[in-house]
Amino acid sequence: MNKMPNYLIKILLLFFLILFQAIDIKAQNEIAQKGDSLFSAKQYSEAAKIYELIFADKSVNKENLNLKLAFIYENMADYPRTLYYLSNYYNLKPSDEVFEKMNKIALENKFTGFERNDVNFILMLYQQYFVIILYLLISIGLIILFIFYRKKQANVRINKKHLWIMGLFLVILLVLINVPNSYKSAIVNQKAYLRGLPSGGAPITGQISEGNKINIFGQQDIWLRTLHNNKVSFVNKNDVWLIQN
Repeated sequence: MNKMPNYLIKILLLFFLILFQAIDIKAQNEIAQKGDSLFSAKQYSEAAKIYELIFADKSVNKENLNLKLAFIYENMADYPRTLYYLSNYYNLKPSDEVFEKMNKIALENKFTGFERNDVNFILMLYQQYFVIILYLLISIGLIILFIFYRKKQANVRINKKHLWIMGLFLVILLVLINVPNSYKSAIVNQKAYLRGLPSGGAPITGQISEGNKINIFGQQDIWLRTLHNNKVSFVNKNDVWLIQN
């Protein structure tokens, strides 16, 4: 019995992969349309279930989905979830209007972490202008490297101070590039206990109520590192909703 050539097997596998992806996308679109129908009919609770079902799908419009879920949960007076989806939307499309909306809801419900303090203001600017700042710094770095290269070609001595400044500049650039991977924000989804070490057996050092926002600066297994009352603490990731970057 003749075996099927390898290239034919690969073509068939590719065909079935594309076919199943198309079926999956069609199914997701049909689910989204059902959610939109329920949303238009003001059956918000049922619409929310469907929207959350497709939330992880990369093909859906995340901006619209986050806004609809925020609207639904605000109407249901579920303000922690409202702030979670507004925060997701804000990370996708930062604006002062959304920031003020979140701050207003937080103030009315006595949630912390949303106020316009220096840290939040800097993070807001960082999120809004990250790409511009990054390209600007990369351009400056390339210009400096080009100047150093031309000096070396012309046998002109480069001042050590300038080399140190360039080294510091590159370190800052690397930190800036890696901040999105190490820094996250989260909304507490239930009363969360803080611990001094990343372990369920570690002593409890404090607690944070539902709806409050915290900043995350790293993770060890299921434990998220945060700064609370100027002390490094750890919170279980199941007690929070991580805001999407």
